[in-house]
Amino acid sequence: MNDIGRRAALGAGAGLLAAGLLGAGRGEAQPAFRPSRPVRLVVPFPPGGPTDLLGRLVAERLSVLWGVPVVVENRAGGGTAVGTNVVARSAPDGHVIGLVISSHVINPALRDDLPFDALRDFAHVTQMTEAHVAFVANAALPADDLRGMIALSKRTPEGLSYASPGVGSLSHLVGELLASATGANMVHIPYPGSAPAQTDLLASRVPLMFDVWHSVRSHVEAGQLKVLGLASGRPLPGWERLPLIRDIVPGIEAASMFGIVAPGGTPAPTVAALAAGIRTILLSGDMPERLRDLGMEPVASTPEAFTAYVAAEIARWRTVVRERGLKPA
Repeated sequence: MNDIGRRAALGAGAGLLAAGLLGAGRGEAQPAFRPSRPVRLVVPFPPGGPTDLLGRLVAERLSVLWGVPVVVENRAGGGTAVGTNVVARSAPDGHVIGLVISSHVINPALRDDLPFDALRDFAHVTQMTEAHVAFVANAALPADDLRGMIALSKRTPEGLSYASPGVGSLSHLVGELLASATGANMVHIPYPGSAPAQTDLLASRVPLMFDVWHSVRSHVEAGQLKVLGLASGRPLPGWERLPLIRDIVPGIEAASMFGIVAPGGTPAPTVAALAAGIRTILLSGDMPERLRDLGMEPVASTPEAFTAYVAAEIARWRTVVRERGLKPA
């Protein structure tokens, strides 16, 4: 989606939002907690990226729903740990929440220097969305499907390199998971972010990469990249012909996660009320369409489901890290 589309996604339909979201709650019991002053939504990235765009879209609509400003606070650094730590150290009263991504479940598996415990120090409010992750290859790669890539890697003494936006990223660990499960000879090449990794992928300096679908779609449509498989566990709307990796290699399933957390110790009724509000805006009006414009699918899980998901994912990635002997950069 271009910049004009993004601005439209962020700014569209305030009147519709007020009528649709607020009207949706009429006749229903209101949660016991409701914000009484501005809410800070901590985003662990600089302004302008897809995570920040999601945060601002959610903040705008929560402001209307709750009747108080929801202010995005960008706190980048530390592989998202800086911003997440701000949340962990905030008062558990529902007025500071944080946006977390897949690094929230990968960092504890890979790092022992985190200033917080990813489970104990947070109340997990809801997994808002997930983004499909595609395993793509440069069009010049002499293999057109996943099985062909695996076979080619085993015939290549130096292996096939795959790019990622950094050590410990979801892209990195999904590649390690695939290599472990199949015996594929894959060599990880970390980059300082997705943009330079994708640049080298398109230039054939590296043949493979796991990346979110939204980032690679235009290059797939242009014939510059080909999709070897989707790591996501469900078909991609409009692209159902793309194979799912799990159907070829059972157990390989991953999607880029975006969720909301509150400080640990936040009372359960407050967490439930936060979750109810966020789930309302995620599933109401044109929000699902706006999310899909950003390459995301709404999930809107309960606090209990999100907590269980986080615990299971941390355990899963710890196993991968241990088996592959991975170390932080």
